[in-house]
Amino acid sequence: MMLVLLIATAVAAALLVELGLMVAREISEASRDGFQDERQMNGAFKPTSVNA
Repeated sequence: MMLVLLIATAVAAALLVELGLMVAREISEASRDGFQDERQMNGAFKPTSVNA
């Protein structure tokens, strides 16, 4: 009985770790996209600030 409980706990822990890694990957990709958008906006606004 204890062996079954240990195996079930290990499987649950592995699934939670995988879920955490997926969430972390999504957050890092979302933040990377945000930085790219900010760089594009900065590039778009630089010529107007130079001309001003």
